[in-house]
Amino acid sequence: MTIEWKDSYKIGNAEIDKQHEYLFELTNEMIAVDSMTSLRPLIMLLFKHTREHFELEEALMRKHNMPDVEVHVEGHNKLLNRLSLLSMDVGKGHMNKRAIAELMSDWALNHVTKDDAKIAEYLLASPGE
Repeated sequence: MTIEWKDSYKIGNAEIDKQHEYLFELTNEMIAVDSMTSLRPLIMLLFKHTREHFELEEALMRKHNMPDVEVHVEGHNKLLNRLSLLSMDVGKGHMNKRAIAELMSDWALNHVTKDDAKIAEYLLASPGE
């Protein structure tokens, strides 16, 4: 199982688009490993970069006074909480790559393509901001 990055996922902000693409790559790299030794640092890196990405995305949304920012933030927090629990499981020696892959696939195929697409639509409709 892998998640494929598509240019249609871009929201029009170069830094966020680059981060999205990197998170896809990192998820795929993590899915491909077959040892706990390799998985531990990757899940930590995935969590760190996901958190940083969400912070940037939320700042962009607030800067442009997007409606429903808090709903979007709530979605981020739910994903981070789930990813944190999975990271703790990995730290305890449980190699549940399937759950991590499913979580990140859900993020990629639902959050990025639907919720983040709203950011792109809003930014396109708000010229001069």
